[in-house]
Amino acid sequence: MQEPSLFTKFNSEIIAALGALVFGVLMKVVSNITNKRKDTLNEHLELRRELREELDAVKQELHQLQQEIDEWREKYYHQLEITTVLQAEIAALRLELSDYVSLTNSDEHELKRQNDE
Repeated sequence: MQEPSLFTKFNSEIIAALGALVFGVLMKVVSNITNKRKDTLNEHLELRRELREELDAVKQELHQLQQEIDEWREKYYHQLEITTVLQAEIAALRLELSDYVSLTNSDEHELKRQNDE
């Protein structure tokens, strides 16, 4: 049997080295793709977490605003009730005043007529 020549051994070693180099490059490319996907996934998860936190903050602020609106609504209706009561009292006092004025005017006319006679 003939031993492989030095050139053939050298070619085999170069081919093995090139194969290892190509395999290493392919592994690095696959690793980079995987890492990019993992980074993208982590970024998306972080964005979702931030959005959830922001949504919770907005919900809390909305709840506080609804409570403030309820408080102001109660104050408004209370003031409206007071205003209505006061307007009714004013109307009653005006009626009383007009009755008083007409009564006093008629009394004055009566006294004046009596004095004129």
